[in-house]
Amino acid sequence: MKKYGRALIVVSIFMLMSLRTDGAPTIKKIRDVSFTDITHDQVTVQWTPPAGSNLRYRVWLKDTSGNTLAKRRTQQTSIVLTHLYPETKYYIKVRAVRSSHVTGKWSIAQSFTTVAKPPVMTTAIFAGDVMLSRHVARATESTGNMAAPFANIADEFKQNDLAFINLEAPFKEYGPWDVPDEAMTFKVNPRMLEGLQLAGIDLVSLANNHIYNAGQAGVDYTKQYLVDSGIAYCLEHWDIREVNGLQFAFLCYSYDLNLDTNKLIADIQEVQDQGADVIIVSMHNGAEYTETISSSQSNFAHTAIDYGADLVIGHHPHVVQRMEEYQGKYIFYSLGNLIFDQDWSWPTQLGAVVKVTWEDDQVKKIEFKPIKIDADFQPRFMDFEEGKEVLGRLQVSNYELMVD
Repeated sequence: MKKYGRALIVVSIFMLMSLRTDGAPTIKKIRDVSFTDITHDQVTVQWTPPAGSNLRYRVWLKDTSGNTLAKRRTQQTSIVLTHLYPETKYYIKVRAVRSSHVTGKWSIAQSFTTVAKPPVMTTAIFAGDVMLSRHVARATESTGNMAAPFANIADEFKQNDLAFINLEAPFKEYGPWDVPDEAMTFKVNPRMLEGLQLAGIDLVSLANNHIYNAGQAGVDYTKQYLVDSGIAYCLEHWDIREVNGLQFAFLCYSYDLNLDTNKLIADIQEVQDQGADVIIVSMHNGAEYTETISSSQSNFAHTAIDYGADLVIGHHPHVVQRMEEYQGKYIFYSLGNLIFDQDWSWPTQLGAVVKVTWEDDQVKKIEFKPIKIDADFQPRFMDFEEGKEVLGRLQVSNYELMVD
């Protein structure tokens, strides 16, 4: 019996060896692993296949503590791993098997490190007062092109991630829309919206002293008409929008409506709680037709920055006023007119368009683009020599400011 037992053991051993050599569960170590297309959040893992047929591969992703983060199976000799963290070291183990039930040692782990996340660049363009009624409306209608006021500047506006203006008059659903020459109560033909669409305007401030010129019905119609046309607004309430993965908040105030520092502080806190990365305050305030900054303007703008705003854009004086750097942030007290029919004075025919570039949530560059309102109340961009007066009013010496 002992003789038979020894024979049985020998036969069993030979059978097991035969199974392994005949293609039963076999581990093939993968040592030639390489990493390509490494970014901040993904990597392509490649390896050279070992000898053998009908191989399948298992890939283990581990952290520096040896914890398994992901498991993958594939019949290919490469795999893309995503949703990684920037500047993080990972380990990869790969093996080839002929059976899903095989056990044994893994191949030697190899490592890679993701790179830093590239900065996100976002551009926004800001301009001052836009009034599309009275003489502007008549001149526009005479051209037969309801987008005419924006014709010379539209291309510059629409190439940005965000475009913002102060809309200085309400749309009115039904005519007549004609406004007498010296009247100060505006109402806008809805077709004039074509200009905003041509320029790619994303958001407007309705917080100004003319928004109620057509009554509450005009305000309600303007809000709905803008939204239906794909243009956002801010008035009583702020607007938050996601751009390039960042949350941009716009808060709008006017001296005759809601220019209250307590409300300002509460609103800033609220958008911070909502996850705003960049907070922009629009301020309709100050004395008309003067370059002098009022205490109301400076106090409100400074309070905005003190409590977390990143940028303050001002309008209402109808002339360009200076830029101020305060606590490392920027205030534009008045960008003057963009589209208006105040051709009775030189300063009211000038305006400043400002383009701000953010790297992630930090301002990196500010570009100044002087404009002149020409015949038929159509603004155009001025060259450096011609625009020096506007730059002087802003108290800047060049067309571009690089921010450290």
